[in-house]
Amino acid sequence: MQVSEETLKGAYTMSYGALVNYVMAVGEKIGKEEALRIFAQLHAGMAEMIKENLPTLGIAGNDAKAGAQLLDTVLPMHSPGLYELMERRKVEDTPERVVYQHRGYCPIVESCQTLGIKPRDFCPIPHEEGISPMVQVINPNLCVRLGKIRPEADYCEFIVELKK
Repeated sequence: MQVSEETLKGAYTMSYGALVNYVMAVGEKIGKEEALRIFAQLHAGMAEMIKENLPTLGIAGNDAKAGAQLLDTVLPMHSPGLYELMERRKVEDTPERVVYQHRGYCPIVESCQTLGIKPRDFCPIPHEEGISPMVQVINPNLCVRLGKIRPEADYCEFIVELKK
């Protein structure tokens, strides 16, 4: 069954919108940063699955390029069809650092804007603390961080790099 792009966007926006709204509501009770850190653990939990399946994923090496390859393999499995909507472009690709620019659709940016939340106030902790443990399966010195974030910038910057 083929799902239209608009249907996929609608489903992801509603799903992520509910998550963002829930995390922010919990944050009012326990503190925003604590709620975001708990939310980040949802993705961080995927590190165990990666450990168990790493030999079957076809990832070679342990540098930033391998970390990016790991995420390019695993994250689309977690969110089918989403990465094709994001208009991702790799602008740097070295063993020390891989940088993607995301210009297209993003359910978190859409949800934050709908809810009146600045993506800069929501996105860093879930992305950095949630996704870094995934790449650290292949190298504990790898990390994920965000650079530029929409709408303050024209694109979101997603960076996989070796910590110094």
